[in-house]
Amino acid sequence: MSDDPPPETDLSGLSASLQSDARDSAVFFRVLCATLENALPQNTTVEREHSLFKKKRLARMVSVHLGDETFEAEMGQGRLACRHIHAVHGVGGGLPYSKEIGMEQWVAALLASVAQDAQARAAATDALRSLTT
Repeated sequence: MSDDPPPETDLSGLSASLQSDARDSAVFFRVLCATLENALPQNTTVEREHSLFKKKRLARMVSVHLGDETFEAEMGQGRLACRHIHAVHGVGGGLPYSKEIGMEQWVAALLASVAQDAQARAAATDALRSLTT
């Protein structure tokens, strides 16, 4: 990820392209996994089905970890289940809460978290650079 926050138009374009493939949930899910693996390789984990042939190993679950936020999407029985998990800090370490949300909400929340993470990184980078100038 770069030091600068991604422009809003880039995030909107990504969202639109992902949603345009949502007509077929299996196709959407493959596009989603590939896009997330390429865009956020350090934050994304893709679990694949078992198969003797490597090319036939289709993704079955994707997880994206951004700070206290985790976004999971799982393909099962022709249905895409999306979850947003938030770690709660507090007495005793806190427990995460999880809620199942629709695909469009999931994509929107993920894009918002990516943008927020990029802005935080850019602010930290600017603060460090100001120390050296």
